[in-house]
This record gives sequence, structure tokens and C-alpha cells, in this order.
Amino acid sequence: MNQSFLAGLSILALVVGPTLSAEPENKYDGVYTGTRTLTKGTASNYCPAEDNVSVTIHGETLTFTNSALKKYTMPFDPDPDGSFGQTHTDEGGSIVHYHGRIMGNVMEANVENPDCEYNWRLKKQ
Repeated sequence: MNQSFLAGLSILALVVGPTLSAEPENKYDGVYTGTRTLTKGTASNYCPAEDNVSVTIHGETLTFTNSALKKYTMPFDPDPDGSFGQTHTDEGGSIVHYHGRIMGNVMEANVENPDCEYNWRLKKQ
């Protein structure tokens, strides 16, 4: 092969290569922390009246941690305006419905399971 053809392929690989392997960036990616406040249900060890929450969003995944669950992962597919709403059923059959919106650096969400409902107010770190 001639050298100019090989040089052209090398330049193409430098320009296209990293783009093909990079994951698409989600403008909502990051770590959000704050509190969840019980809005429906009886306050108990299972449904604390208030609890610290940490949420990490990466691509199409939302992972949250609170006093009961550590690194619980659910799908996350926000609309372009930051609103989201999904129902997730885990392997054990537990159902969680969550919906809300991210505006700027603040996530407001309502999270519901059969026994407890919470309002989350989290700020991006």
C-alpha cells in the first residue's frame, strides 16, 4: 500500500477511534445527595420518617443508597426537560415507582413502594 493511503487511515483512526469507543454523556450524570421524607405510610424502621439519600446517575442507570439499601440500581431514562418516571421490579418481586424532575442541580422525586411513599430533595455535588 502506498504511504499516503496509510497516513490517511492513521488520521482517520485518530479522529474516529475515540468517538466510537466513548460512552454518550448524560447531562444528568453525577452524584446527588439529600433527604427523603415520608409522605405516606407509618413511620417505622422499614419506613423511616426521614432518611439521608445518595443517588448516582451514570448514563441510563440510577443507583441509590439509603439506610436500608446500599447501591440499589434501577434504570433511568429522563426526558430532555429532566422529567422522569419509571416502575422497577427487582428479582425478588419488589416494586418501586419513581417519578420527578431534575432542574439545574436539584432532583425532586416521589418514590413509592407498597408500604411507603417518599419525597426526595437532592442536590448535585
